[in-house]
Amino acid sequence: MPYCPKCGTEVREEMAFCSNCGAPLKVERPPAEAPAPALRRAEKAEKREKKEKREKAEKYEKREFGVIGPLIGGLILIILGLMFYLQIAGFLEWEDAWALFLIIIGIIIIVGFLYAATMAARRHPRT
Repeated sequence: MPYCPKCGTEVREEMAFCSNCGAPLKVERPPAEAPAPALRRAEKAEKREKKEKREKAEKYEKREFGVIGPLIGGLILIILGLMFYLQIAGFLEWEDAWALFLIIIGIIIIVGFLYAATMAARRHPRT
């Protein structure tokens, strides 16, 4: 009589599992067959599609903040140019210009942050 390879309990030959530990006694492995060419092509196409979707998502995420940075930078340059022009023209004092500049820059940054947070909340809502 054979014995269980796991626990050593004596088992009958017709048993598929050990009555003591439940280990499989007859391991039947299916013959290793190569997948059909059509199946392999379908698997490759699926992997390629998943990779493309992941790449598109990554590109989209990178673009998310690609708009806000240049927009804020452009607004800062416009404000600086306008303030320097007003100083040269004599409409604005030097001390007043820097305080006003910092206030406007702070407002632009806060608005940009709120916009980015709103867009992120729309893309990834909490469930």
